[in-house]
Amino acid sequence: MAFFQFYKTYSRAWHILFLMLAVGIITGAAGASLAALGLFLIRKPRLKYETLLVLFLFTFFLGDNFEGPLAFANTLRFVMLGIALVVLGPKELLSNNVAWYIFPFAILATGITLVLSPLGIEAVARGLSYFLMALVLFKLVQLLILANPQRLYNLLILILALYVGVNFLLLVAPIFGTAYIKGRFTGLMGNPNGLGLVAMFSYAIVDVISRLKASSFSPKILVGFKVLLIVLILLTASRTSLLGVVAYELSVRLIKTKVLLVFALFLLLVAYNTLLNIDVEALIRAYGLADYLRVESLYDASGRTEVWQVAVDEIYRQPWWGKGMLYDGYYIDSYADRYIGEVRERHWGGVWSSYLSLLLNVGILGVLAFAYFWYHMYRLSCMPIVKTAFLIMCLLSALTESWMAASMNAFMPLVFLCWGLQIYQPIKLPQAA
Repeated sequence: MAFFQFYKTYSRAWHILFLMLAVGIITGAAGASLAALGLFLIRKPRLKYETLLVLFLFTFFLGDNFEGPLAFANTLRFVMLGIALVVLGPKELLSNNVAWYIFPFAILATGITLVLSPLGIEAVARGLSYFLMALVLFKLVQLLILANPQRLYNLLILILALYVGVNFLLLVAPIFGTAYIKGRFTGLMGNPNGLGLVAMFSYAIVDVISRLKASSFSPKILVGFKVLLIVLILLTASRTSLLGVVAYELSVRLIKTKVLLVFALFLLLVAYNTLLNIDVEALIRAYGLADYLRVESLYDASGRTEVWQVAVDEIYRQPWWGKGMLYDGYYIDSYADRYIGEVRERHWGGVWSSYLSLLLNVGILGVLAFAYFWYHMYRLSCMPIVKTAFLIMCLLSALTESWMAASMNAFMPLVFLCWGLQIYQPIKLPQAA
């Protein structure tokens, strides 16, 4: 009952969202963009910002769809970013915004791309978009926290619950076409790895809200929601996302007790030594986890190791500057065209590691500028234990997915959002650089 009551509180936002999605499915990105302009008809500032957050997050949740009825969201992402900048512009978007900490990276990435990239203006815009995305998400969190923290926390739970609920609905009614790829659930994202990462970052956001103890949802409901997110990750069979959630939970518990942390490290060493002398594949099959962990591709990370070697060889040729945003995908694609042919395995569709992608795109100097942003997010967070667990989750998931190498995906908005919730809190609103 509580969910429906809270849902009714933001009825205007849901009406515009459903209209935007329905028109987008029928007419494409142009129609969805016109429907999104209904946002400007809302006069109350708080309600306008809440509606903007709803439209913005859902657009990016769907933005990885490149075909099918939801493909309009791929183009709509750029329109929504523009709308957000216009809506928030008068509210001193550039002042007291921790997004300035990512500005050095955005400028460096844009400059490298402008000078060295073979890909043109689209690639140039990808560097600046990091800063613009951070401006929007951090400012929205800041304004809504100042207006009414509880309303923001309730709204975020509802946004994520609605998204997760529709995904589970697709299990029994795949209204947007096939919901599986090789037995792995793809849901609204159109790909299992992407859906798994969204669920993983959503898990961290729900946990942050739960620890703040300021939402209207009971602890039991929030725990149940986290369990559903783990189930969703298992359905996607995303090993990266599952590892991220496990690392997050272990970190939260072990950081509190140093003795436990030392003991866990000792057990980890024992486990590692044991794994060297047993048949890991047989063990996984014995416990019935072969399907979830995709044991047949465990040792080569689903072909990623083959791609990584090619990426590393190219990084050695231009280690300091890279060759601009989007170069990672461009280089792997051109390499596969030259040496493998038109018919090739799926793993040749990307680099599959944020660190290698960033080194290909912006080199060592760009990675250092990006690390500067992460350091300050960690420093400014008001949640000592959670910030370490969240950082570990992000860094581990970046090992085998290239999500850090782009800001216009569904993941960076959630990362900015989670850092914003940790930084901008009712008891402390830090000054930006």
